[in-house]
Amino acid sequence: MRNIGTYILLGFIYLTSLLPHWILYAISDFNFFIIYHLIGYRKKVVYENLKNSFPEKSHEELKSIEKKFFRHLTDVIMETVKEFTLSEKQAKKRFKFINPEVFQQHYDNGKSVMMTMGHYNNWEYGVTTQLWVPQECWAVYGKIENPIFDKYLVRTREKFGFTLFPMEATYDVMLNHKQGNKLYMFMADQSPHHAKIKYWIPFLNQETPVHVGAEKLSKMMDLAVVFIDIQRVKRGYYEITAHTLFDNPKDTAEHEITDKYFEILEKLIRKKPENWLWSHKRWKYKKGVKY
Repeated sequence: MRNIGTYILLGFIYLTSLLPHWILYAISDFNFFIIYHLIGYRKKVVYENLKNSFPEKSHEELKSIEKKFFRHLTDVIMETVKEFTLSEKQAKKRFKFINPEVFQQHYDNGKSVMMTMGHYNNWEYGVTTQLWVPQECWAVYGKIENPIFDKYLVRTREKFGFTLFPMEATYDVMLNHKQGNKLYMFMADQSPHHAKIKYWIPFLNQETPVHVGAEKLSKMMDLAVVFIDIQRVKRGYYEITAHTLFDNPKDTAEHEITDKYFEILEKLIRKKPENWLWSHKRWKYKKGVKY
């Protein structure tokens, strides 16, 4: 019965994804009303995260950001649904890569790349990068418990050329597939499990536990570190800009790469805070507390 329900849900998502964008955004507006005004999905989590991150802002300012965030979130949900049937032609029309030559330069230099990004704007569209870069693109992802849904989600994310591998296999996959010129996509801005916390930084006005795996792998494999910034131009249209942070990560000090990543991400968030994923329980672990 569970499998039947999964296939019905997948069929519904597929049929919905065939709708034009303007209808999907109308559905997004309706979903916003339901999620924000009726259900109140994680409103307390979002508001608490905002209040602790921006103590200088008034209650009215925080509520305004909160509301804009939920409007953004429902758009991201419907854009992710659209991704099921999004064509390469549609992707190239809606996403503009400002400077793909950054990746071409690393490719010409024979350098593989660690591409970092945050859960900012529509992070799901990071998988379209393969359409503009010469490297073979790989990405780490968190597996979904339902194996049928997981398979279809992986298929959707891989259709533009990416190869996905589960988070728990990261080191095995990357260290055993070093041959060739590759790009590895990592998003490192969510909370690590308490047993894996190795490093804390001041981030958005709070002591924050962070992942350091991207830095460790960059140094081990001598990967150029590039940060991509995805900005929304208007509803359904995005621009992607790449910034090389480090050409030679082995020459960096301990945690320098991680610190730089979060420094850039915080600047982006402060400019347009509604575009980050505030519904995640980012600060559920407190420094000095045993779990």
